[in-house]
Amino acid sequence: MSLHINRFVDSIKAHESRGQRDFVMTMREAKDLHGDITKLLLTLETLHTRNTQPREETISVEMSGGSFKTT
Repeated sequence: MSLHINRFVDSIKAHESRGQRDFVMTMREAKDLHGDITKLLLTLETLHTRNTQPREETISVEMSGGSFKTT
């Protein structure tokens, strides 16, 4: 995961362990988190698109009769 997502998760865990009901973050932290989530979603979409596009694949088969003789 990214740095800002990790910080967010750690902060949530810390607030939860202290029994705090509210969580506040600065606008800078929110923008950084937003940026990392957006990058993550774009990467996920790119991977999904790349893996769902049909691939054209050519399979070549060569057969040899070897030493077969017709009689």
